[in-house]
This record gives sequence, C-alpha cells and structure tokens, in this order.
Amino acid sequence: MQHFSILKSLIRVALAHDSEPLRHQVERLAAAMTDAGDDRDAAALVQLLNSRERSTKLAPSRMKRSTIAAGERMTASVRVPVDKDSAAPLATVYMPEALDATLPLFPASVQDNVDALVREWAKADQLLEAGMQPSQSLLIYGAPGTGKTTVAMWLAQQLHLPVVVARLDGLISSFLGNTARNLGSLFDFANRYECVLVLDEFDAIAKLRDDPNEVGEIKRVVNALLQNMDAREGRGVTIGLTNHEMLLDPAIWRRFEVQLAVPLPGLEQRTVIASRLLDDGLTAEAKLIAWLCDGASGAEVQTMATKYRKRRLLRDDPNAAPIETALQVARSTSIRVESDRRRQIELDEAPLTVELATADGLFNHAELAQLFKCSTKTIQRRLSEFVGEGPNSGE
Repeated sequence: MQHFSILKSLIRVALAHDSEPLRHQVERLAAAMTDAGDDRDAAALVQLLNSRERSTKLAPSRMKRSTIAAGERMTASVRVPVDKDSAAPLATVYMPEALDATLPLFPASVQDNVDALVREWAKADQLLEAGMQPSQSLLIYGAPGTGKTTVAMWLAQQLHLPVVVARLDGLISSFLGNTARNLGSLFDFANRYECVLVLDEFDAIAKLRDDPNEVGEIKRVVNALLQNMDAREGRGVTIGLTNHEMLLDPAIWRRFEVQLAVPLPGLEQRTVIASRLLDDGLTAEAKLIAWLCDGASGAEVQTMATKYRKRRLLRDDPNAAPIETALQVARSTSIRVESDRRRQIELDEAPLTVELATADGLFNHAELAQLFKCSTKTIQRRLSEFVGEGPNSGE
C-alpha cells in the first residue's frame, strides 16, 4: 500500500490513547489488507495491536498503594536528607507525573518475571486475604546498558508512587562511621513516605564482608544496610541495581524476594531496538545493525542505530550503499563489536555477502541487494562463486 509507513505511524500514535472503537477499526483494516493479499502490512498492524494490548495489560490502572507502601503522601516540595558534613543530598526524588519510562524489550523468560511481579502488586488484596504479602524487594542485576534503571522506573510508574533514588556521592562519606549513619537517614526518609526506594550501584554499599581488600568500615556499612532493609520490610518497595552481582554479600541476596537477571539482548531484540530508531521500511538496515551489535547491550544498539541514521542523513554521496555507512559506523565507534564481527566487516564485498547470507537466515537476497545497492542477480552471482569454497577461502 502506498504511504503505508505514514498510516502505520498515525495508528501507532492513536493507539497510545487506546479505545475499543479504534482497535476495532484497525482490526477491520488488517482483515481487509489480508483479503487483498497484502499480508505483510496486515501483519504489521496486528503486531501494533498486540504490542499495545500487552502494554495495557501490564499497567493496571487501579493498583492500591496502601497494600504496597505505607506512610505519608509525598509532595514535590519534600526536603531530602543530606550528609551532615558535606551537605550533599542523599537521594533524588522523582514524582509519579515526572516518570515516563518504557519497559525495555526483554526475552520471554525475563518478561514473564516482570509480568508476575506487576500481577502480584495489582492483586495484592487477594494475596493479603490468603495470608501472603506481595513482593516488596527486588534486585536487578546485569551488564551496563541493559535497562536496569529503566525497569526500576517503569515498575514505580505502575505503582503511581514517587521514586527515591539513592545518591552514592552523598551516601558514601570519607569520615569513619558516616556512611552507615547516612544509610540510616536515607531509610528513615524512605520509610516515612509512600515511595519506591531505588539503590543504584548497589554493590558500592553491599560488598562482601570477607573481602580482604576492604577495611572494617565496609563491614559496618553492610551490617547497617542489612538492619535498615529488615526494618523497611512491609513499609514499601525497595529495588537494588548492580552491574557487579558477584561482589554482593550473600546475606544481601536473601533480603530480596525477587532477583531479576537482565541479559544482553538477543538478535531479535536487537533488531526491534534498532528498527524503533530508524525510519519505517528500513528493515534490512535494522537487521544489519543488530548483526553488527552481536554481544552489545540495548543502549549500545540504540547508539549504533542513532549514529547510523545521522551518517545516512548527512552522507556526501546520496548513492552510497547502506552497508558502507553501517560498516563505517562500526569501525569508528566505541560500541563493543565482537572480534568475530570485526574480522567479518573487514572482508571484501563478495565474502561479506556470503557471511551475511549465511547468518542464520537473517537476510534474504532482496535485503542483501538493498544493503549493497546492487541487483539480486549480483548477490546470486557472488554466492554461487563461493559455493564449495566458503567465504574465508584463501585466507
């Protein structure tokens, strides 16, 4: 359908303000497209509908805060505690109306765990009637750039609660004993109000107490942390975030009811992340960026896609092949590109074509022709020349 990319964008915006009549009309349009043989565009509309439906289900509109957090209602004018010696604030507060997080794209196994936690909160009354409590402590761990902070903010958004994010520059003091005191002040503040407490870079204050490289002060800090977490039980939600879970004291792990490992995105997730930042219709380019970013975090994929889009927009040669721009970005970026990928992107066009053609069926001939800006016959010829030899022959 001509101008379908514009129609798709309009539908995406409209679905943000979901209504049953709107969904019905989009479903009718998808059915009409299927009848007309336009299966690809129809499938794109169905995917938009399913994505919106999943998002709506994950965001209950009537969560009862009283079953999740206790204390006073927080206002935007609240004064956060500070370190008495440096006057540095111990936390930053984000009010619910300031939160605008979108849940990262996760594999089904991770998404199921997030869904289950939100379901606990949404059905807290049922759990309480059965003599159980909804989970109020969550440890999120994984590599940098995988979306841990975004998940924490998104979860707080579902509860419609303010977020108190601990600031390590204020918490950790150079004066003996002050860090433990600051922890106490932070938890006293969080326990006073209905809020979600987020402890970012959690390993800085929750290290192994038997680490020979640490002095006695860290043991006092960890003990203070454990005591404060125990005292917070039943008062509100606490979320710890760390890139270095192996450094955490074993006793810390037991304080968290839910422990969520956030993995690096797989090929499918990387493709969707890249496609969200590119114009509609650039499916092959999104797949190429996902392929180049093997082993990278979601944040790195976003950076790569954004850089690619900039270079394509400002390129000197309007006839340059997309693959040239993508490889240029891959060679000139600090984004982690695996060694195997670095070897492949230095290949000549013909062997690189073979590498992409054999990448788990990721690219079809038409997409390869689009990337190399050549005909499908040229792609077929390159592939036939390497049959029985392999793309790396002669090395």
